Amino acid sequence: MPKMTTEERRARREIRLSNIQFPADLGDIVKTGFSTYTGDFTVLESAVGALFLGFIIGWKPLVIIHSPRTIKSYEKILGIKFKEFMPETTSLSKTSRGYNVAVNLENFWHGVTGNASVPDRKIAIGLDSQD
Repeated sequence: MPKMTTEERRARREIRLSNIQFPADLGDIVKTGFSTYTGDFTVLESAVGALFLGFIIGWKPLVIIHSPRTIKSYEKILGIKFKEFMPETTSLSKTSRGYNVAVNLENFWHGVTGNASVPDRKIAIGLDSQD
């Protein structure tokens, strides 16, 4: 199978994105988080970004991107549990390199916690440049 071009990958993602449905109460969660949060707004911004990204790629890829401590912090800020509020995975989950690596490990949670040896870990979690 020939390698897809950047434009082909973007078009494929756009089709999948059109199927994402955000819950009606998402705005209320953001408003509540904003009204109750005190501290550095960049942390609040990251929590809101994680919330939206979680609906696009699912909570399992999200726990690969962020540490368990960070996820708990974001959940506290927003007043929700990501596992209870967003899908486990979506059709776009595999766009996360780290998720792809973790699901192929013998134990997914060892990949999440860093207890598994992952070759080229920086590439897997997207710290290299992506197209």
